Amino acid sequence: MVDENDLYKMIVETNDSKSLEILYDRYESLLFNLAYKITQDVQSSEEVLQDVFMKIWNKKAIFNPEKGKLSTWLITLCRNRSIDAIRKKKIIESQFDEGFQGIQSDSLPEYDLLSKEVSEEINKRISLLNKDQQKIISLFYYKGLSQQEIASNLNIPLGTVKSRMRLSIQHLNNYFKKTLRREDEENER
Repeated sequence: MVDENDLYKMIVETNDSKSLEILYDRYESLLFNLAYKITQDVQSSEEVLQDVFMKIWNKKAIFNPEKGKLSTWLITLCRNRSIDAIRKKKIIESQFDEGFQGIQSDSLPEYDLLSKEVSEEINKRISLLNKDQQKIISLFYYKGLSQQEIASNLNIPLGTVKSRMRLSIQHLNNYFKKTLRREDEENER
């Protein structure tokens, strides 16, 4: 199996369309489902997915492996493009669910949502955050609201939103780092 960084390098340096296909196949489901979770629209999600890979192909989005993993970068591109799509359509909702509802595996019958194992793991980790952190993560990542919009909607200071966001991300990041270390240790055995 070709390393994702090598695939990206081959796409950018030699315009290798086969490498782009492989990268697309690896991340299509994850990125589409993330886009759908944010846009709530199949057509917009398909456009977001196409835009992400076209930016890579046309070298309008440049990945720096020193700053993180390619998968994280792709997710960030997809998230940002999805938010742009809903802002264009002006359908940002100011209302939110009272608690974190998690990623629903039955919301997209025509596409495989994140693998059940991955979505359960993400939901499990987010559910360990306190309710205020869950609400902010949901509004920011799934509804696409800015930190200022979250502060206005929840009627709390912007600094509080920023603090809760930072702490939430730190907690989630620490967990996933521990999980990856454990997996690496198990693979080395």
